[in-house]
Amino acid sequence: MGVDLRNDAGETIKLTNRHWAVVLALAETFGWQPAGTVAPKEWRGPGEWAARYDSSDGQFVLEEDAKSLARHLHGAVVSDQFELALNDVIQYLEKSVEASGRKIPDAMRMKPGEFSNIFSPLLMFLYEGSFYIE
Repeated sequence: MGVDLRNDAGETIKLTNRHWAVVLALAETFGWQPAGTVAPKEWRGPGEWAARYDSSDGQFVLEEDAKSLARHLHGAVVSDQFELALNDVIQYLEKSVEASGRKIPDAMRMKPGEFSNIFSPLLMFLYEGSFYIE
């Protein structure tokens, strides 16, 4: 399962849910303060929209928030603490999953090297501005 990030120009970035969770957590580790997403147009759920980034409901990320996410991820990538932070975020997220009672098979554990081809295209996409999470 995964998320597709799509902008109004039709460009799309596809990420697994696990990789998207790491990206979001890493950006927050480096100071990103999420503004919250805008509810999908079709959303009629009970109560108010929770402004989530971790679902693929068609929610909208505003331009300044997308660019802020890009700036903080870029700061992470160029930091001399990047490898340590990435390892820490991966371990934290995997421990959270296991604390909920789910086992992660060794073959499904994330490795920092998986992200080497993700950051450059993702940063370029995010710097373009607003997008939908589908």
